[in-house]
Amino acid sequence: MDSTLIHICLETAGAPSPEEHHEVGERWVCACGDNFVYREGFNRAGYASLDWWPAPAIPRPRRSPVRGLLFGPRRG
Repeated sequence: MDSTLIHICLETAGAPSPEEHHEVGERWVCACGDNFVYREGFNRAGYASLDWWPAPAIPRPRRSPVRGLLFGPRRG
């Protein structure tokens, strides 16, 4: 996502509003699947501000590493 564009999902009814209190590091996933984190960063004017910034998704570990193997674990 280009940092100069405004994400439309931040303007919808389900989006977090700037009037609410948010913890630093809080995450939000919009309806289209983009991830955002509430953190301090530099806005377009160059000043530090707390805002919702695009972030990568948090990877989830697989259930069991052995189940996904084609031949099973190595032995001996």
